[in-house]
Amino acid sequence: MSGESVVTRDLALTSCINACTSLNYYALLIIIVQYSSAFGASSMESGIAAGLYVLGGIASKLLFGRYIELFGRKRTLVTAISVGLGVSLLYLFVTSMPALYAVRLVHGLSYGIVGVCTCDIAAKLVPRKNKGEGLGYYYLSSTISTALGPFIGLTLGRTGDYGLVFLAGTALHAISLALALMVRVEEESLSQDQAREVKGFGLRSMVQASAVPLGLTSMVFYLSYSGVLSFISSYSTEIGVAEAAAYFYLAVSAGTLVSRLTSGKRYDLHGANRVMIPGFVSFMAGMLVFSQTSDSAIFLCTGFFIGYGSSIVYAICLTIVLSKSPEHKYGVTTSTFSMLSDTGTGLGPSIMGAVVALVGYRDMYIFGICVCAVSLAMYLCFHGIREARNKQTRQGDMG
Repeated sequence: MSGESVVTRDLALTSCINACTSLNYYALLIIIVQYSSAFGASSMESGIAAGLYVLGGIASKLLFGRYIELFGRKRTLVTAISVGLGVSLLYLFVTSMPALYAVRLVHGLSYGIVGVCTCDIAAKLVPRKNKGEGLGYYYLSSTISTALGPFIGLTLGRTGDYGLVFLAGTALHAISLALALMVRVEEESLSQDQAREVKGFGLRSMVQASAVPLGLTSMVFYLSYSGVLSFISSYSTEIGVAEAAAYFYLAVSAGTLVSRLTSGKRYDLHGANRVMIPGFVSFMAGMLVFSQTSDSAIFLCTGFFIGYGSSIVYAICLTIVLSKSPEHKYGVTTSTFSMLSDTGTGLGPSIMGAVVALVGYRDMYIFGICVCAVSLAMYLCFHGIREARNKQTRQGDMG
């Protein structure tokens, strides 16, 4: 790690901002359905309240991700966090489901932009030669949030006083805003042609074409992974390991943590194939055992391998597309990729739910492995085979 430093003050601040806003997202996600019941909401209405946040995030990435470099990375980040701070306070004054729907949608819009901004800034701060390692450290902020966010929501909301959860979310946004004001990041100077392209309303200005192939790869993968997320409670009860299920996400987080700390540097040194293929294999092997076991210890061990593989697919695919993107297009590149991945996460529960109704849980997870295999094939077609050929060509030239 000679030369430029990978972990800097501003990368650490940016990661903390992402951690704070993500903690709020996961804390609210775990309690929003129960909170909706206070207004007499049906299960479908409660689901809408939960889903509007995700919908808002997807919409913001599609509509506003391209403007980040035009308006300025820091200015956009501060504005989005300020909106999130205001909306976090509004939860305390919601008195009806329509009002909750509006708050959730706007909150999702702000969260989507914050996520794109922080990733954009992190990509700008990390040297290109260390892109995998540096972004791997940044992604740790999401790993921590995935583990601690639900814990915060459950702990503060266990008495039914969800105001404590909303106040915690407001505090997290206030901390994020303070940190955002301290971040230093180089802004882009767009040429007239670049600015004109950003301001256009064509598909080209809203979507970065180079991010689409691996974005679709990630989308298909998360169709499979969402089956684990959505049905683990019911599945664990059916196979008699319900008590172990409470610790499953700790095992997933442990696997994710290990991959975040190791996979980025391997990517920088050896290329994507040396990381992605083992990641896919780890996930599919974990899913296979997960689908067949009824032993609590083995059930928990599969969580490690599932978490290890799932974190690699998203992080390395995004790192690849960012490494190929012009710096003035980091925002739209990140938003295009994450929007496609989020679509997979959003559609997955419905698709896998239909499969469960037809074949049951165990065969649904086998189906999920097949979907993951499709994602692996897509990765090889879009990037892996070309990388292997380029490596062989370089080795031949050296020989």
